[in-house]
Amino acid sequence: MVSKTFELVSYEKNNRIAWITINNEERMNALSTGVQNGLYDSFDEVINDDDVLVAILTGAGGRAFCAGADLKEMTERDQTIGQGAAQDAKSGLSHATECKKPIIAAIDGFALAGGMQLSARCDFRIATEKSRFGMPEPLRSLTPINTMDTLEMGFVPLGEALWIILSGAHITAQRAHEIGFVQWLAPDRDAMMAEAEERAETLKLCAPLAVQALKNGVHLNMNPPAPQPEGISYLDHLRSLNAPLQEKVANSEDRMEGPKAFAEKRAPNWQGR
Repeated sequence: MVSKTFELVSYEKNNRIAWITINNEERMNALSTGVQNGLYDSFDEVINDDDVLVAILTGAGGRAFCAGADLKEMTERDQTIGQGAAQDAKSGLSHATECKKPIIAAIDGFALAGGMQLSARCDFRIATEKSRFGMPEPLRSLTPINTMDTLEMGFVPLGEALWIILSGAHITAQRAHEIGFVQWLAPDRDAMMAEAEERAETLKLCAPLAVQALKNGVHLNMNPPAPQPEGISYLDHLRSLNAPLQEKVANSEDRMEGPKAFAEKRAPNWQGR
């Protein structure tokens, strides 16, 4: 097992799973500068370590997964709160989006504002039944960036997304599950962490390069980069963008290992190359 600490974020790698924990309990795991830097460095480890196949992100303590921007820190720095939130959002949150490996958010407690956005940047969300979600920014006359693109990406109906974004109201974990934001509910923290590990183990059964190419293709389809070259269809444009990863899968050692393992009636031994 590998253990590291990146400022206010702990990082552990065990059995090809990265466990990332926000340790800013006294401020409800708010996105302080230390947390943002720690998240960036942790996701950097996940992105660049070929031995990591899946990441699980959670918050320490059980009171909050993440309560959003650290407004107290911004006030102490005499920084414009809206501007600070926008700058900070380019750090840990954006690096999570850049990760092609699956990320599971294990949510126990409040996931508010930037904390809800952070969970939305993950691929799957598991929450304890006591958890609460919300975007309280309009209650404080804030309009942070990255809100619409994380909640209006297609996995939450438009009306539900707009209610969360515009009302500032909290929703329960049960409601978040009903609208598709949360995939799985757990009765308590222990059950949540066990569920997260079980889901990670399931993902590990698949060829890592194939998983990464498929995730990348889905995200390209949901958020195609502009501009689209003139004279090329939308689908052809998306295929061309995902082609390097697809070719990497097609030319990999794992490409032959899958059919071979099936024929030999054994579990595949994925190399990730």
